[in-house]
Amino acid sequence: MKTNSLNLNLRIAGLALLLGQSTPYAMPGMDMPSGPSAQAPSLAKSIGAPINSDAAEFEMTYSADGKTVLFVSTRAGVIESKGNPYSFDLWMAHNINGQWQTPIHLGPGIDPKVGPNINTEAWELEPSLSDDGNAIYFTRYQPGNFSTGDLYVVQKVDGIWQAAKSWNEVAELPHLNTPTGEEHCPIIASDSLIYFSYQQPGVTQDSDIWKVEKKNGTWQKPQSLGTRINSPYRDHLHWTGLSKDGKSLIITSTRPDMGSRGGHDEWISHQNPKGEWQEPLNLGDTINTAGEDMCWSFTPDGKKFFGGWGPQGSYNMDVLWLNKDDVPLLKNFDPIGLPPNLMAKTKAKANDIK
Repeated sequence: MKTNSLNLNLRIAGLALLLGQSTPYAMPGMDMPSGPSAQAPSLAKSIGAPINSDAAEFEMTYSADGKTVLFVSTRAGVIESKGNPYSFDLWMAHNINGQWQTPIHLGPGIDPKVGPNINTEAWELEPSLSDDGNAIYFTRYQPGNFSTGDLYVVQKVDGIWQAAKSWNEVAELPHLNTPTGEEHCPIIASDSLIYFSYQQPGVTQDSDIWKVEKKNGTWQKPQSLGTRINSPYRDHLHWTGLSKDGKSLIITSTRPDMGSRGGHDEWISHQNPKGEWQEPLNLGDTINTAGEDMCWSFTPDGKKFFGGWGPQGSYNMDVLWLNKDDVPLLKNFDPIGLPPNLMAKTKAKANDIK
């Protein structure tokens, strides 16, 4: 992992960003001094080049066949976010004959048959391909402010990637985006149940975990999962972190108690027989460190657990992975898999009517 010195102001700014506070200086690639917090999980391995680079890489997800990945990077080629020294953009890479190819920037000039033009001067993060490969869900933020996320989706129609749209513009999706606050990184459990990460001044404690359900064809008012699962600190989700039976949930949290190793850790919460979510359990030293262990997810076959890791107080991350069964609390966890393409389901029903 890359390390160099920072002045105290940048260290404070980096920590403020990790805690969900707005600051124009807290950016990825800002390194912290090496030390105890700079030790990666002992069993974890780097996904290696060309996905990992000298820049920051994190929030990676796979296609259903495991041969395509989407991820966030600050590497050369990103679109500059004016007024900010670093930028977040989305990238795509393909695996051919067992080798990852040079990542493709999902920005202007891309052939719409190859990938969508998603990246802008804003920050684009948290991408995920749908199970059929014809939709990409992601979050867009105002540069310099992680409290402004909105949910977006871009679709491939007849082999051509279209323009990205806010969830509020898509009839099949719940209209979750608000003028204030942050809506980000959902888990689409089904066409009638979505868990999502939500930060709203005066409503949530910081980033909390909520759900929205569809009943009688209409998306209902979102509801918090409650104070057992949501702490006063930053709690959020990442795409495949729900069990197939819907009774266990993987959480990324900065809560400092209940066994925290420091910084962001990965946790698991279970439902009791009444369907109530219980206080999360720390996934332990196999995965969590004194550094930042963020937004870990599962490979399509459910056998590997992977995500971002970096020194505490920094977004200078690499993508690491380990075997799911190496994490004791995950041995019986069977992940839900990739999110469904909710727009395709509506189209299929229309075709059935014809």
